[in-house]
Amino acid sequence: MPSSPNLSAPLPPSPSGTLRAVVVPSLFLMAAMFNQTLIVAGLKELMIDDLGGTTTDASLFFSVEMLAYILFAPLWGVLSDRWGRRRPLVVVGFAMSSVLYLSYLYVHSIPSLLALRFVQGAFTVMGWSTLMSMVLDQPDEARRGRYMGLMGGALILGVSLGAPIGGFVSRDLGTRAPLWVAGGLFMILALGSLALPEQERLRRQLRLGDIFSTLKGRPRLLLPCIFQFVDRYTVGFMVVLFPQYLESIAGADPAVRGKYLALFLLPFAFLQYFAGRLSEKTGPYLPLFAGSLLYGIAMCFVGFSDQQGLWWVMVSLGVLASLMFPPAITLTAQLSDPETRGSAMGGFNLAGSLGFAIGPLVGTWAHATGGFGFAFIVSGSLEILLVAVAWWVVRRWR
Repeated sequence: MPSSPNLSAPLPPSPSGTLRAVVVPSLFLMAAMFNQTLIVAGLKELMIDDLGGTTTDASLFFSVEMLAYILFAPLWGVLSDRWGRRRPLVVVGFAMSSVLYLSYLYVHSIPSLLALRFVQGAFTVMGWSTLMSMVLDQPDEARRGRYMGLMGGALILGVSLGAPIGGFVSRDLGTRAPLWVAGGLFMILALGSLALPEQERLRRQLRLGDIFSTLKGRPRLLLPCIFQFVDRYTVGFMVVLFPQYLESIAGADPAVRGKYLALFLLPFAFLQYFAGRLSEKTGPYLPLFAGSLLYGIAMCFVGFSDQQGLWWVMVSLGVLASLMFPPAITLTAQLSDPETRGSAMGGFNLAGSLGFAIGPLVGTWAHATGGFGFAFIVSGSLEILLVAVAWWVVRRWR
């Protein structure tokens, strides 16, 4: 006698459902990250030449935005869980980002610009962090790894494309042209986000006490957050130290700098989908631990590599970095309660932003203390130490 079908089992997602719930949000995230680095190439001309600021002012332009990310990412995550809806926050976050980017065009004072930058950072993280939560909300757990890999690859690809394209826009169309492009693109994202699907299970509104109680009962969520902190710490470290090291061994040629960055960024972006599929087969712990351990070891060699050796080190770092983000964010989804996943995602992004902000400070100290070799060993050793401690903790869990 044939067995009856399991009516309670979730249906496999349709291609159109996957497109709206995963692919389109990933493309939106790529565009949002593209906007974040679009103005990098022309920042000197905007902050120093046009507005009469200093190099410190140019640095503060990014620092105040990062501070807004740190302060507001968890707040928006809790709000989306409390409200039971995410799409309105995405729409408002991107729409206000558009308005604030366009308002930069009419600002002629450094203090006013930095104040607006802080507010813009608060709304921008509302948009992209909540959108990441919407991707985590999709119910297809069997394919979650590849979806997280697709999202991670889109994030890195957007960051990678923004600066070089922004350089051409700034050179050919004027110093403030990237602001027009970013403002217009954010408005397109806001309008497009109106069509994104909400998960029906999020309709129930939660009390703040319930949210915090649920998070408190899931201390294992700290594990992917700590990995995200250390991984983004190494990125912030590299942003400051790697160009200086490359200049010390290869001169100040921007083309050489771009080539070495491409050796890292291209495998980092394009291999994340496959790393996500790998984590579906092995579970997230193996690629996360193995990738982080080998990444830390490879990082230690950067400060001792000549131009030829550095080629292989940068490719290795890109490949290994691609193994780390998909399983870390997959763990965030697995270890969190579906109804408080926005708060978990906010904590995950808070940890990453905090690591990115601290990385340059530690890198500057380590370089001043012991030179480039010592600095890269400090960065790589922190990653290795994290893996050792995390491995011991996970073994005790099991």
